[in-house]
Amino acid sequence: CCRMLGRALIQSARRVLLQQAKRQGHHDAPHNPGPPCTYDMLPIPSQSYQKVHAELQSKFNTYLAVSFTLLAASMASAVYSNLFIYEELQPPRSFRERK
Repeated sequence: CCRMLGRALIQSARRVLLQQAKRQGHHDAPHNPGPPCTYDMLPIPSQSYQKVHAELQSKFNTYLAVSFTLLAASMASAVYSNLFIYEELQPPRSFRERK
């Protein structure tokens, strides 16, 4: 049983190794890249740079403040719930110093 299984594995491995790899040279029809890209296709600004920059900065500063608040709240919650097990990782204290 084991010899037949081993022989079958060897034959299948030999068949895979001796099989010539399929060559995929992609020598079919050439790929059409389309029309050339020019500066005419670029968008034209419709508002002043300063106005758009101020709007985006206020939006991103709001995102930053909210994300920092959420980070501080989650870290405070983790410390309060003893998620980092700080006290348990410390070496044992004296019996007199324990609460």
